[in-house]
Amino acid sequence: MKNLSHLLSALNGFTVKGTTEKPVCSIEYDSRSCQEFSMYVAIPGSTNPPTDGNAYIHDAIARGAKTIITDAPDFIAPDDITIIGVPDTRIALSRVSNAFYDNPSHQLRIFGITGTNGKTSTSFLLKAIFDALGEPTGLIGTTGNYIGDERIAATHTTPESPHLCQLLSMMVRRGIKNVVMEVSSHALALHRVEGIRFAGALFTNLTHDHLDFHGSMERYAQAKKQLFDILPKEAIAIAIGDSPYSYLMLSDTKAKDKYRVGRSNAFDITIDQENHSLSGSSYRLSFGGDIPEFQHGELHIVSPLIGKFNVENTAIAASLAHLIGIDDNNIQHALKSCEGAPGRMQRIRLPNGALVLVDYAHTPDALEKSLSTCRALLNITGKGRLTVVFGCGGVRDTGKRPVMGKIAAEVADKVIITDDNPRNEPSETIIQDILSGIE
Repeated sequence: MKNLSHLLSALNGFTVKGTTEKPVCSIEYDSRSCQEFSMYVAIPGSTNPPTDGNAYIHDAIARGAKTIITDAPDFIAPDDITIIGVPDTRIALSRVSNAFYDNPSHQLRIFGITGTNGKTSTSFLLKAIFDALGEPTGLIGTTGNYIGDERIAATHTTPESPHLCQLLSMMVRRGIKNVVMEVSSHALALHRVEGIRFAGALFTNLTHDHLDFHGSMERYAQAKKQLFDILPKEAIAIAIGDSPYSYLMLSDTKAKDKYRVGRSNAFDITIDQENHSLSGSSYRLSFGGDIPEFQHGELHIVSPLIGKFNVENTAIAASLAHLIGIDDNNIQHALKSCEGAPGRMQRIRLPNGALVLVDYAHTPDALEKSLSTCRALLNITGKGRLTVVFGCGGVRDTGKRPVMGKIAAEVADKVIITDDNPRNEPSETIIQDILSGIE
């Protein structure tokens, strides 16, 4: 329970109708979750067109809400209801959520990971490194949220701000020190991490995805860039330099320590001596460039994860760990035993000897990388056929469907097309869109 006047100190430029000396028992953006003395924040929905949170104010009041934050401050309410008018309800939601939970990010060391592909794998790799130190680690991401070894189901890659702050507060109470968080472009565009203090940020890559939401690659990139723009001076920023967007990501960050990792001597951290097989990968990671001289050196990484993209994932995780002072032996040991995230090039041997790789590839770039990796490994063995079973999600970003169909047909020997979470769109429509890209 918090006093309303205390929570309002987190806001700028607001109007008030009613008393500010009243309790607030919870922060809600869904009117159905309101109870006696809840604060209801009338945010727009994320659908297109967005639903209007103001349409549910009466329902929130009927369920017990006594404080309303809205961008329609002329709303007529009963005398016992306090109306707070703000220019942006999503920003307000994040700020009051942080205040309600006593700014938990200020008591944690949080590392955010953004990019189209690789966020989940990289987060599990970093968690493995921190866990190897004997320090229980928090993880927030697509496949679930973790407090140490305890898994809590996730509904979003990055939770809405009240849930995010509540989760971080739980981690503080459990003694967690380090948190690894996947930060989606939706979360950044919708201000879910407004007010969160990050100790560092990692950028993996940027390829075609979520254009139904962002509208263009430029706006998609700018959304990702926000993570680096909000870093404090003492934070660390690292990007995969092989991505042409890495320079944009690091261009305006206040973080004084910013580095690029890639397969070129032009980068601060270089990847070379790569070896790939069905059993994993190995390579050398060299630290030089603008990195302080006392942190120069080499790391030889051996990982059970396969594919060049997983070299990038392990490299960016190892780079962060090395640069924040984790012992290289601990880094090497953790990465050598970490099998990565579930459903990310996850290996399953069938009774007939065939190898199945289960991968979340849901973008053209991810599908091409996964299939090209499989093809390269088959070429090493000199035998075998490549069959791919894949589909696309319903409703969202329909433009990538024919592109993914074309990639699958060009790289695989056999393509089996299905759907992937059709939502309320007919599966036949999704499949026909995929087929339209296949000659």
